[in-house]
Amino acid sequence: MVLYFAFMEQNSEKINAVNPTLKIKLNYCFAAITFFICGVLIYALFRNTDNLVIFKIFSKPAFLNSLPISVRTDFVFNYLFVFNLPHGLWCLSGLLVIRAIFLENIKWRTIYCVIFLVIISALEISQISENRNGTFDLLDLASYGFFAFVESMIYNNFIKRRIL
Repeated sequence: MVLYFAFMEQNSEKINAVNPTLKIKLNYCFAAITFFICGVLIYALFRNTDNLVIFKIFSKPAFLNSLPISVRTDFVFNYLFVFNLPHGLWCLSGLLVIRAIFLENIKWRTIYCVIFLVIISALEISQISENRNGTFDLLDLASYGFFAFVESMIYNNFIKRRIL
């Protein structure tokens, strides 16, 4: 993170001279990576990772067995933090990447954001059947919608003014 900010500080004039929206795109990509990693950390630290599909393909690293921290999920905030926040952060991360790629092309950005949201919602809904791993949770769908709304509000109130 420190390297990123040092890079941006040293090269901000060069970046703005080449493409004024490049700095915004780099910030979007950095935020996407940060939110993705935060979602992974929450999942790895507070959830049982034994049933993840990736560990059916690759062997599970031994240190992951010592990571899960026991949290009482009978409180609403704790439940949302442990079970729904990672999904929302991953959704936000994907939307930020799409926004960074299609920052100036509103038509394609909208199309790809809708496709992305439909795909992740369909994957969540497909967990109802027993053919797919995971547990269907309506709150995951709500977190997708909430984070999509938050991302659009941040864009409309802070970023849109800078590029238009």
